[in-house]
Amino acid sequence: MGGTVEMAIRMADINGNPYVGVFCRLIGSVALCPMETPDEFILQMSEVMGVEAVRTAAGSTNLHGSLIAANSRGLIIPYFYAREDVKKCFGSSSLEGDEPRVEVSEDHHTAWGNNVLLSEKLALVNPDLLAGSLKLIEDVFDVEVIKGTIAGIKTIGSIAVLNSKGMIIHPKATSSDMDRLRELFKVDPYISTANFGSPYLGASMVANDSGALVGSRSSGVELNRIENSLDIVN
Repeated sequence: MGGTVEMAIRMADINGNPYVGVFCRLIGSVALCPMETPDEFILQMSEVMGVEAVRTAAGSTNLHGSLIAANSRGLIIPYFYAREDVKKCFGSSSLEGDEPRVEVSEDHHTAWGNNVLLSEKLALVNPDLLAGSLKLIEDVFDVEVIKGTIAGIKTIGSIAVLNSKGMIIHPKATSSDMDRLRELFKVDPYISTANFGSPYLGASMVANDSGALVGSRSSGVELNRIENSLDIVN
């Protein structure tokens, strides 16, 4: 399992790329990361977030954060991933308890991480996802599924991040967006950017209730806003 959490938030990159949320996907206490992820980043995930990072070449890609949707119960992966390759990641970890369910989708919207904003109770999804995909999301994650956008953008997973205590969203989100998100997810949403002005929060960081790794270009103001909005202040 992951190590003792020492810090609530830290700047990070993967081989110089600060868009760490594009590469890594959290599934409960495990994070799937690219094969080329450096040891320093693996250690940071353990120290800051208390999760075990597992390197994988599944899908012949390094974009696991953008392409995989997950909560603690399961994962949905695009058609060019092999289910068994992903399942091996959990067999190689020290994950305790039941392994998460892994399902493959044939939807032409392959960037599942970008198209779904997911908690343990609800999924806000790209309105263009196929009807069969909505049923798959409901079954795999055991959540209510709602279609929607944030700031008029359909790829909501790339522009928002949440944990069980808070949420940060695209800076052009409207007051009605914020009211709806508050009602749906039962947490307070706050506007922010990361990586020195990027609105792509989901692409710029990985976070859970314990801490966050945020892209290394982020300013002190952004880090402070993220830390307070997600309530991960030590």
